Amino acid sequence: MDWNKANTILITAFIILNIFLFASIIDTTTSTEYNPNNDENFKNNVISLLEEKNIKINTKIPEDSFVLPILETEYEIIEINSRLMEQFLHERIEPMEDVYSYSNSKGETLEIIDGKKLRLTLRKKSMEEITGQLNIQEEINNFTEEKNIDIKGYNLHYTHTFENEIIHIYTENHNGFSMDNSYMYFFLDNEGIYKFEMQRISSVKEIPEKVRLISAIEALPRILTYPEIADKEIVNIQMTYYSVEDENWKNIERINSDPMWKVIFSDGTQKHLPGID
Repeated sequence: MDWNKANTILITAFIILNIFLFASIIDTTTSTEYNPNNDENFKNNVISLLEEKNIKINTKIPEDSFVLPILETEYEIIEINSRLMEQFLHERIEPMEDVYSYSNSKGETLEIIDGKKLRLTLRKKSMEEITGQLNIQEEINNFTEEKNIDIKGYNLHYTHTFENEIIHIYTENHNGFSMDNSYMYFFLDNEGIYKFEMQRISSVKEIPEKVRLISAIEALPRILTYPEIADKEIVNIQMTYYSVEDENWKNIERINSDPMWKVIFSDGTQKHLPGID
């Protein structure tokens, strides 16, 4: 990524946002407390700004105001041992130092990524179209029972359907808000589950001082900080907790998780926009 270009886009987006806010505040002479959710001019300006990149909004923009704590989260570090192999590959395989990918006699592959992510690939994805005969919940229940995966505390957060694939995403919640870094992904084709990915937070602690978050309409211009996001349709906007997983993620065991507005697009793309000004 060209970070100079990304920074320029970010600065430009913030400048435009501040201009909108300043202009709107000047127009608002009858209210002592400005609320951008009540400012149609501001909303229209944001919509027009996104339309310049052919980004359409096809969902209700939340008008909720939030004052939430930042979370201090600690991650479950996966210990690679023979017990893990038996649990997911059903064979006794002795792990080797600095080896993070293992396969069994069936060709199933278990990968440990960044010490925290577990990915199990059972087979290649079928390219056949999914029919209505697939019982997804039964597939997930059978899989988690067979692999002895404790799904307690995780709830179905999001589903995306392609022509030949369905992705069910379960996340852990904190006080009703999804913690998007603590997840279980179930990838299904017309034959059932073909891949599974998991990352889990082991402990959560609220930082005492709470923060007031910007509204969803104020956060939306920050989509412009992602140069690759264009020609898309927004189908959902929701408040979640999230920590950015960058190139240093493999070294992270404990990190703060911030309240962020998550934007979901019709093609399944998701972007988290900072909720803290």
